[in-house]
Amino acid sequence: MKKVILILIGMISCSLWSVEFDIEKFSRPNKYGWENSDQQLKARENRTNKQQLLQIYNLKNQDIPSNMIKSAIVPGWGHFIAGKPTTGTVLLGTEIILMGTSIYFYDKAMDNYDKYKGSNYIADIKQFYNDANSPYTYSQILFSLGVTVWLYSIYDTISVTDEYNKDLWQTIILEYQTKKIQITPTSITLRF
Repeated sequence: MKKVILILIGMISCSLWSVEFDIEKFSRPNKYGWENSDQQLKARENRTNKQQLLQIYNLKNQDIPSNMIKSAIVPGWGHFIAGKPTTGTVLLGTEIILMGTSIYFYDKAMDNYDKYKGSNYIADIKQFYNDANSPYTYSQILFSLGVTVWLYSIYDTISVTDEYNKDLWQTIILEYQTKKIQITPTSITLRF
C-alpha cells in the first residue's frame, strides 16, 4: 500500500512539474546571444576548440611547487626547467662559488683552531685564535650570502614558472590561430 501511495505522489508531482516546464524558455538560443542555430553551432565548435587547447596547455604547463622543490634541491634547476638557462647558470655558479669559498675559509679557520687548541704558549694561543677568528667570520658571511642566493632562487622560480606558463598559453593560441588546415582522424578542416 505504501508503494502505491509513493508512486501516486511521484506521478502527481511529475505531472505538476511538467506543466510548469517550458521547453521554449529552456532552449531559446537568443538568451546566449545566438540569433540562429549556425551561431550556436559556431559557439559549440569554439568551446570544443578551446577545450582542446586547454588540454594541450595542461600537458605542457609546469607546476610552480614542483619547480620550487627542484630549486630547493639545486639552485637554478627550476630556472633551467622553465626555459631560463642563463639565470639558472648564474644562480648555480654563484651558489657554488659562495659555498665553496665559505668551506675554504671554514677549513682554514678550523686548521688554525686546531693549532690554537694544541698550543701551550700564550703568544701562540693569541696568534692562532686571531688567525682562526677572521677566516671563520668570512666563512659565516659567505655562507649567509649563499643561503640568501639559495632562497632567492626558490623565490624567483615562482615568477619564472608563471611567466613560462603565460608564454606557453600565448604560443598555443598563436599556433591555433595560424593553423588554417586541421587534420583529425575523422575529418579535414580548412579555415579562412
